[in-house]
Amino acid sequence: MRHSFEYVLVLGAVTVANLLGARSADMFAAFVGGLGFHVWRSRRRVALDNLKQAFGERYSDRQRKAIAKDVFRNLGRTMVELARFRRLDHEAALKSLVVEGREHLEKAHRAGHGGVAITAHFGNWELLGGWVAMEGYPINVLAYPQHNRRVNDLVNGLRRRLGMEVIPVDGANVRRVFKSLRANQFIGIVADQHAPAQNLVLEFFGRKAAVAKGPALFAIRCGCPVLPYMMRRESHNRHVIMAGEPIYPPDGADEDTAVREMTRAYLGFFESVIAEYPGQWMWTHRRWKV
Repeated sequence: MRHSFEYVLVLGAVTVANLLGARSADMFAAFVGGLGFHVWRSRRRVALDNLKQAFGERYSDRQRKAIAKDVFRNLGRTMVELARFRRLDHEAALKSLVVEGREHLEKAHRAGHGGVAITAHFGNWELLGGWVAMEGYPINVLAYPQHNRRVNDLVNGLRRRLGMEVIPVDGANVRRVFKSLRANQFIGIVADQHAPAQNLVLEFFGRKAAVAKGPALFAIRCGCPVLPYMMRRESHNRHVIMAGEPIYPPDGADEDTAVREMTRAYLGFFESVIAEYPGQWMWTHRRWKV
């Protein structure tokens, strides 16, 4: 019964988001996100504490509160934009994007080994995966399944609307990842959250954080690059795709060393972008659990 109620609520929200125009939907999303800042107190506390720990005295209490509110608004906007994938015109969507780093996809695809496109919960990370697909490159995104099966199917259906295929994060699906890369496809991974098992411990914003080995391992074992990207929101109809330098497996290094170096490289890219636009990253996550 609870799952059925959740599904009806989510389906209703998706329907409302698609009835509104783009600007109205964005205003609605910002309002809901701002409301969430006031209502979801536990996550607000996590965000404010994370900002304090990451930036020290760089921001005042008032500034940290304003950034945290932007974080909630960004989450609201991202969810509403995901809901509107149902009616998104691909050609119009591509025109709304300011892109750098398209050549990294082209080079990796020409090499014939695919690539690991990696990002963080920043801006509209869902649309970033859609961008790769809309550019004409096959991409399979790794996603944790929702506990509610019907909600999970609904969300994955929205992702497929833009041309992405979904691989559930599960040990049994690792073979699908390697198969996709060896077929010269791209794997999309959002890799900025706590990694609970078989992880590396590296510094992120000056604090020890557990980081997944998977993205670098996939690249090393398939001979392809890790391609770091972040999508920054500027308005309801303008997003900027920022690219880091492609990260290739280092020559002559053993696997453990290569994994550590490659992972540290994309974390550095994440950190630099987030530091510049802190209101667009998901500070509400308990990232530092080590």
